Amino acid sequence: MLVLVGCGGGGGGGGSAAPPTAAPPPESTVPPPSWTLERTAPADLEVAASAVDALLDHVFTDEAVQSAVLVDRGHVIGERYADGYDGESYGTSWSVAKSIYSAAIGVALAAGDIASLEQPASELLTEWQGTDKEDITVRNILEMRSGYPADVGIFVEEDQTRFALELPLVDVPGTTFVYSNANSQLMGLLLLRATGADAHTYVSREVFEPIGIDPATVGLWFDPTGVNPMTYCCIDMRPDDFARVGLLYSRGGEWDGTRILPEDYVAESLTAHSAVYGFQWWVLNSTFLDGWTPPIEVVAALGLDGQKIYVWREEDVVLVVLTRYEHFRNQGYVLSTTNWPNTCSGRNTCPGSDGPEVRTYSERGLIDRLADLR
Repeated sequence: MLVLVGCGGGGGGGGSAAPPTAAPPPESTVPPPSWTLERTAPADLEVAASAVDALLDHVFTDEAVQSAVLVDRGHVIGERYADGYDGESYGTSWSVAKSIYSAAIGVALAAGDIASLEQPASELLTEWQGTDKEDITVRNILEMRSGYPADVGIFVEEDQTRFALELPLVDVPGTTFVYSNANSQLMGLLLLRATGADAHTYVSREVFEPIGIDPATVGLWFDPTGVNPMTYCCIDMRPDDFARVGLLYSRGGEWDGTRILPEDYVAESLTAHSAVYGFQWWVLNSTFLDGWTPPIEVVAALGLDGQKIYVWREEDVVLVVLTRYEHFRNQGYVLSTTNWPNTCSGRNTCPGSDGPEVRTYSERGLIDRLADLR
């Protein structure tokens, strides 16, 4: 609105009118974006508390949920925990780990330790030279287009890295998307050969520490050899730590003024190169949602039994959902038949379980309720 001063008055002075002056805009009371996950009332960010409650109510229609943390512009505006759990209670990632170790690959690319997305992986995985895997690229592995078969029971293998390295192809590399745990296990060996650091060390130093996650508080699982990091699975953290990973991707790979991941790598990670998959991230588009067109663009890191990091980049919103988890840290993190990430008890899907599986919430309903935040 313009306020005109000295216009139209009578009097015969003949003086000229003063120039129009724009009224100053009202000062915003919305706090600036945060990097600290500070707890903030929804109203302070001009979000309806009822919309936050509706979202959390929807998530907790899944009786296996342990925790849900909603982050808006870096502020936690909603959180809820099952009885007996709180924000310090650990959850496990299952395949959400794929998205996290993909971030480590992005760092190695930026550092030049991995030459490019189009680099033949066989330049690092030299066992493949002279074989039908020789032309598999780093991109093929990130996109799940390596030619590998779907899940072939890698979880019960002793040396899971060797198993992944030697697994026969079932398709021409670069042609077909097939979700494969063995494919993602190759990220660990790529990191080791490219950087000289094992995947646990590298992701701790290059991803966790820069975004404020203390590696000493993180549980990183090994296969039964006790030597090979599992990079398709299994990182134990608190919900806020998973939220930090989501926030890193929501903000294009930057963290509080420091570039952690290349912006173009994040963009490619969150873009569907097949129908629904980027670089170890899922794109929740109409194909993923069985023909339903979502009102907003959401991507997600997804894990077995209901582990989720949702990212709505356009509005800088992150939602973490974790399933009830049973594991004591003093059990350690070497996989065995007696030590493993137990979320199946909460989901009622363990071998020998009685009764029906605990079903999760509608993904469509969740996305609608995310959209209602705005």
